[in-house]
Amino acid sequence: MGYELSIQRENEENKITKEDWQNYIKSDHEFSAIEEFVAKIDNEHSICISTLGAGLWKSKEREVPFTFSERYGWISVKNPENWIIQKMISIANKLDAVVLGEEGEKYDEVYLL
Repeated sequence: MGYELSIQRENEENKITKEDWQNYIKSDHEFSAIEEFVAKIDNEHSICISTLGAGLWKSKEREVPFTFSERYGWISVKNPENWIIQKMISIANKLDAVVLGEEGEKYDEVYLL
């Protein structure tokens, strides 16, 4: 479980396209396109999750997977900390979009104050 935030356009008729997302990934040197994400559980175990169309943000803190839903036209992150939300807001601004929580609440620069 957890709480998911997503980057999406307010006008549902103008969804973020796979091409929009791929172009963003190519434009940001901290990102790379991924098809799966491997997370280490402990010293002996890891889990591999299929993430078609996803992007991996290689931040100074750690690697953060951003998943893309072509069906809904949004980019999402599970349980983001404030420094990840800050990056999400930056991406949203470049894609003419907003960051929304599961309950529809908006996350923007004011939220970060």
